[in-house]
Amino acid sequence: MATAGGGGGAGSEVRRTCLLFCFVPLLAGLCQANSVERKIYIPLNRTAPCVRLLNATHQIGCQSSISGDTGVIHVVEEEEDLKWVLTDGPNPPYMVLLEGKLFTRKLMEKLKGTQRISGLAVALSKPSPVDGFSPSVECPNDGFGIYSNSYGSEYAHCKQLKWNPEGNGLAYEDFDFPIFLLEDENETQVIKQCYWDHNRGVNGSAPAYPLCAMQLFSHMHAVTSTVTCMRRSAIQSTFSINPEVVCDPLADFNVWNTLNPLNASGKLEPGDKVIIAATRLDSRSFFWNVAPGAESAVGSFITQLAVAEALQKAPDVASLPRNVMFVFFQGETFDYIGSSRMVFDMEKGKFPVQLENIHSFVELGQVALRNSSDLWMHTDPMSQRDESIHTEVMYIYK
Repeated sequence: MATAGGGGGAGSEVRRTCLLFCFVPLLAGLCQANSVERKIYIPLNRTAPCVRLLNATHQIGCQSSISGDTGVIHVVEEEEDLKWVLTDGPNPPYMVLLEGKLFTRKLMEKLKGTQRISGLAVALSKPSPVDGFSPSVECPNDGFGIYSNSYGSEYAHCKQLKWNPEGNGLAYEDFDFPIFLLEDENETQVIKQCYWDHNRGVNGSAPAYPLCAMQLFSHMHAVTSTVTCMRRSAIQSTFSINPEVVCDPLADFNVWNTLNPLNASGKLEPGDKVIIAATRLDSRSFFWNVAPGAESAVGSFITQLAVAEALQKAPDVASLPRNVMFVFFQGETFDYIGSSRMVFDMEKGKFPVQLENIHSFVELGQVALRNSSDLWMHTDPMSQRDESIHTEVMYIYK
């Protein structure tokens, strides 16, 4: 997995502006360029872009053209307002200012299927949707989990239960126009006021020039796939004196430690068993650096840190029958790359704990944002087909 670079990494060269259309070439000959820009452009300072992401075969996300995209502003507060953008409006392309409550897959598919829009600005939805909102898919990381066609096929592909029923899959679509989130209500109001003053026709008639427009810039150099992008980056680094970063690999570190000391350069004996307590460190959002999903990850890894501290302070910790290894996985949102790498190292003998040393695996998921004091425990039905494991799990439940 890689993120598309725009000079210095994903989203590092992002510009967003609002402008009032007029005869710029003529004014440029009469005034200094910077003076004209100050009179025409109103910069938007609190925005978050949708960026380009790549995997081994596809690209997803959003990007603008290399010089940014410009369009006449049209405010869409109800779905019926789209008719002007899609068919009736005489001044395409349009830059749509969309109310947050309308940011749905159904509406986005309509915008994706037309050439009459050049970009999308989404107003922050307050309050949050009552039914919830998730741009991920109903079955996250499908095909990379523990269940497959060869192991627990009846549970593979979320056949028994959709883990994320609110998922609309928008985060895995490829959009060829820029999409930004407007985080400041005052800036959103400035754009709307510009639209009301200049772009609204009277009694259904077309508005007269000058028209208020908006420019969005979030160009990403990377296209096609991670393999293609990394190859182009390698060519740049090898043959260019001043190489341009085409994309950045998605990389980080897992963090782990054990309750009792462990020789990190050695290996455990086959009879030595450990209990792995794991959680994830990452989450993902549709908009760059806006991470409402972080609350679920933060709640779980803070809880695990508290458990580790409490056990470490226990007076008889050294006499526990089994050691406990606390693991914090990075990159789990993207095909479980953190835990997959640890398993790979275990299989290759590059990790002190081997797969046969694992007595049990406990994953701590979302424990925050609950509506009640209830906590849910899920167990693996496949491993419980072993009678001894089933007995032990039932003992824990009691």
